[in-house]
Amino acid sequence: MEIRISYDSKSYVAVLRSHSERVLSLLDRESYSPTCGCMDRTYWGWKFTDFPGARFQEGLCFLSFLYATPFEGNSFHQSEKLSKWIAGGFDFWAKIQRRTGDFDEAYPYERSLAATSFTTFYLSEAWQFAGGSLPPETADAFRSGLIKAGDWLCRNDETHGFLSNHLAAAAAALCHAHRITGEQRFNERSLYFLNKIFDHQSEEGWYDEYGGADPGYQTHGSFYLARIAQLTSNKAIDESLERSFRFLYHFIHPDRSIGGEYTSRNTQTYYPAAFEMMASRSPIARWIAEEMRPAIFTRSAAGLGTVDIYNLFPLLNNLVFAYQGFQENAECPTVPLGPPDEPGQVYFPSAGLLKVRRHRYDLFVGVHKGGVLKMFDRESREIVLSNSGYIGRLSTGKPLSSQWNDPDREVEIREDQILIKGSFFQTSRPVMDSYKFMAFRAFSITVGRVRKAAYWLKALLVKVLIYRKRTLDLSFERAIAFDDDGIRVTDNIRGPCDDVRELHCEQNFTTIHMGSSRYFVPNELPDIPEDEYWDPVDVSRLREGVERTLRVRLDRGAS
Repeated sequence: MEIRISYDSKSYVAVLRSHSERVLSLLDRESYSPTCGCMDRTYWGWKFTDFPGARFQEGLCFLSFLYATPFEGNSFHQSEKLSKWIAGGFDFWAKIQRRTGDFDEAYPYERSLAATSFTTFYLSEAWQFAGGSLPPETADAFRSGLIKAGDWLCRNDETHGFLSNHLAAAAAALCHAHRITGEQRFNERSLYFLNKIFDHQSEEGWYDEYGGADPGYQTHGSFYLARIAQLTSNKAIDESLERSFRFLYHFIHPDRSIGGEYTSRNTQTYYPAAFEMMASRSPIARWIAEEMRPAIFTRSAAGLGTVDIYNLFPLLNNLVFAYQGFQENAECPTVPLGPPDEPGQVYFPSAGLLKVRRHRYDLFVGVHKGGVLKMFDRESREIVLSNSGYIGRLSTGKPLSSQWNDPDREVEIREDQILIKGSFFQTSRPVMDSYKFMAFRAFSITVGRVRKAAYWLKALLVKVLIYRKRTLDLSFERAIAFDDDGIRVTDNIRGPCDDVRELHCEQNFTTIHMGSSRYFVPNELPDIPEDEYWDPVDVSRLREGVERTLRVRLDRGAS
């Protein structure tokens, strides 16, 4: 039996307070330093990089929250020193802004919509918290930078792919620009980005992330929409978020993890703010908030205690707004509404995601990913099986895998069985070396300064890191049969692909670049059950065909 622990606003405060010293250590606090106010410690402290990443300045939102908010143990409240350090951070943000109004995240002259949107949004939030304490010259520089960033967002768009969370941040940044400056063009552009998100939102409820559904990223993008909903009276946002929540609540696992290898971008991060903020407006949001609140502290989902520096500030700032939302909605009468508890199937064909609920277990299947699956015992709330498909190596050393987000797979969904057919792919997992890096940097600081060249480079990087693949003459069929007590997975692999050197079925792996995936979650730790199914495939028999079967029964484990 699960022991229920009550989490309140003090629990949020404890987590936020525990990170204050770490965040201040990332800030260059020396007034004489040429990088005073920089929050990219790798740049100003270690000097391992040749440019400051603008997105680290998002930490100013958290620091400004500490300055403005009285709570037990907050020695930073109304601190004059902290106010001075925050001002330095604002000044540095304005200093590194390109004359065109944009900011860099991954490399110089990137023309990054993400960096421009996210930093503008979070510094605007920092302005709401602590703007009144800033020196007049700092305030003027921020307003000037805000207008330049807003104008850049009015002229530019995301061109290398459709990422709803980036566009939501752009809409939220422009919403703030409108509120702070009063300029109507920023409001109109904010509505433009919102309408793009709504137009691309699937009828199934999910927000488009590189052409697929990713519940982890969806919790992130939903926050910016929820924040705009708080600041405006745009009812279309409430309606869109409600459809989003109705999709998301199906992919909250019994152990309070979320998403993973069966989703489009493989993320397992949980951002709680949207659900705490919308709890009084949406019974589903309230259920997600209450169901997932323990995950913030137990780390069953990837979160603040799991991620690296590149996601530290987005998650830390998200917890600031989750804390505020919790305080505002703790006493609201909304009754939580969770997903149906009775056995059945929920299939989202456009997303390629299937959830099978039985009395004893929940099964999550990435149909477009070739039958990637996760299975959980509903009583113990523990993972029973994780199967990410097949991965191996060709004689050339290149990787191959059955796991690829392919909407064109042949799929048959029955009441007691799923049948998925598809091909293996040669995938791409490139990394930088010294020569590639020198060529890349030389291009970005020369030809890459030209707008068209910058966008061409970003599109090329996305193609190489995310979309590049080659179909192999090797096919597979995966049949997943299920009854009340367990499942049976039967794989048939066949093809005249003679250059396969090795092939394995693995619990956890991914095949595309995604910096925000593969953070550790506790359900990765259980060992693979001892079963010949997990042994390497006999690649010498691929021409004649190889059949492999795995049975998982909750009363006996895998057999």
